Amino acid sequence: MMVRIGNPSAIRPRPDIRFGHAVREADGTIIPPGGALHEEQGPVFAALRIALQSSTRHDVLASMRALSLTLDELSEEGWGMELRGQSCSIYEYPLLTPDAPGQGPRPAAGPPAAIDGSGVLIGVVDFGCAFAHPAFRFGDDGRGGTRLRMLWDQNGAAPHGQDLPGRFYTQAEIDDALKAPDPYAVLGYVPWENCYAPTDMVLTPLTEMERQKRVHGTHVLSVAGGRKPTQGIWAGPVPAGVAPGAALAFVHLRPRALISEGDAIDVFEGVCALFNLARREGMPAVVNLSIGANTGAHDGQGLMDRAFDALLRTPGRAITVAAGNMRKAGQHRQAKVTRSKPVTLDWRFKGDDCTANILRVYAPMPGGKTALDMAIARPNGAPGSALPPGALRETDIDRLLDAEGTSIIGSAVSTMHPLSTEETLQHFEVRLRPSRVDETWKVTLSLDPDVAAEEVEFDAWIERDDLHREDSSHFDPLDNPGDDEGCSLGSLACAVGPICVGAYDPATGVAAGFSSLGPTRKGEQKPDVSAPGCGIRGAAGRGGLVDSSGLPFDVSFFMDGTSAAAPHVAGIAALMLQARPKLTAMRIQQILHATTHERQAGAHPPWVEDLGCGRVDAATALARTLEETP
Repeated sequence: MMVRIGNPSAIRPRPDIRFGHAVREADGTIIPPGGALHEEQGPVFAALRIALQSSTRHDVLASMRALSLTLDELSEEGWGMELRGQSCSIYEYPLLTPDAPGQGPRPAAGPPAAIDGSGVLIGVVDFGCAFAHPAFRFGDDGRGGTRLRMLWDQNGAAPHGQDLPGRFYTQAEIDDALKAPDPYAVLGYVPWENCYAPTDMVLTPLTEMERQKRVHGTHVLSVAGGRKPTQGIWAGPVPAGVAPGAALAFVHLRPRALISEGDAIDVFEGVCALFNLARREGMPAVVNLSIGANTGAHDGQGLMDRAFDALLRTPGRAITVAAGNMRKAGQHRQAKVTRSKPVTLDWRFKGDDCTANILRVYAPMPGGKTALDMAIARPNGAPGSALPPGALRETDIDRLLDAEGTSIIGSAVSTMHPLSTEETLQHFEVRLRPSRVDETWKVTLSLDPDVAAEEVEFDAWIERDDLHREDSSHFDPLDNPGDDEGCSLGSLACAVGPICVGAYDPATGVAAGFSSLGPTRKGEQKPDVSAPGCGIRGAAGRGGLVDSSGLPFDVSFFMDGTSAAAPHVAGIAALMLQARPKLTAMRIQQILHATTHERQAGAHPPWVEDLGCGRVDAATALARTLEETP
């Protein structure tokens, strides 16, 4: 879990507590795992893992009590913690185990005069890095050594005593593997495993060969920093990236890293590891996150958001984040509940759905008191109530039973999450196991009879399901019935400091129909800018290898999505940091805002919900950067 520790000096060693990376709130300094966290004098954001007793693994209430007792103990010890804990699933509770840093990579070569990203690290936190691809290798023919300074596979087996999950591969280890016909077998790393594959917005299952070709993180890394060979068989088909001279690094997430059943701190750990690598090598760095979830209040005030903002207080760093592809997914609702008019959400499950579905609702608390009540009717008009009105006023967690009252089919939780020193937020979380038939659950929100407010606005999000995207549940109808479509941004796209990137179609210059809309739930203007995100060519998973007949596999494929748009901006940020290595994240963001095509056209156009400040212009942004003081 993510925590903010106000008094690190009060920390005392405990056998059941493990720390990952931590970030000093004041200036973004990264404290690596095993660092002297107790010597810090100011607040820090940290990745905290608590090992619970195995006997509580399948008992959600026992797990919650054990976790609560441990956190109470830490508070009594004087840590002064603020945390964003995960609600427990009735289906599983992941034990958080110790994990570890790798060996330091070799130093960077000196940058040439050309503006191509040289001397800058582009790091990607994603799924699947096909390091044997010619786009990620040196040599005129794309057959030389690796450009990757580090590959961290969080799915790998961690060496004994390592403080972080997974396996770290150094540049030297990757170079050795590239000498073999099958370099992935040498390292025991398979790029197309433990990940999801992009589908160009078409929700159809992929063949095995297509799955091995369409490796998401490989495409993303190549758009930002892929290198096009100048001779040999790869000179024609390999696409060039925005910053082909940059040093590269990659963090391969575990499959469920972004949702509640997983460990969201994997993303935080990956970003910290990449910036720490750049610090060790004396390079500025940009980290791209073409990943997303619907977890959280989408207001830029969560602990992950604030940790990212803290990291970016150090000059020479930038983070780019995909806005998301959820504009027409039917997974967000924004509405007002009044005294006379409750709001009922129709939550539609598909018959083929085989995974648990999660709904989260967030609402302000007038006068510091919870204002909303929740009730859940059984699907398709069946009699009875899965959650009667008022049930969550009596307890903060309730198990949902089937119509016979014999089997647990879900849970409903009511909590208050501290977002800042001034505000608290009412939060409902509902998890339902589908019955494998088409059904619609009705979730009704009404004003608590004891609250004085006459109306309360809420936001509701359904968690996306990347393991079974074609079966994701949604609100019915798909389009928000209100005039305001509301925030469909991914939860990682709402922090202030990172550059949130929407997608447009380069053939028309119009915002892509799938590109998520802002602003954030608190009204912050995200996305920042937009970049090409339709029909984008990038590196393929088996590119650079040959089949059993000696024929080369496809080296590229085309992808739609803000996942393809964000690395364009990551590459531009790398060019800007090469030219002015001490630029701050805020200044990079300001320059990108000011130099969009729309804002060069004359009158200063307003920010808009899909394109942000407009379509990026790399040449003008770089020219403006060169006007900055070195």
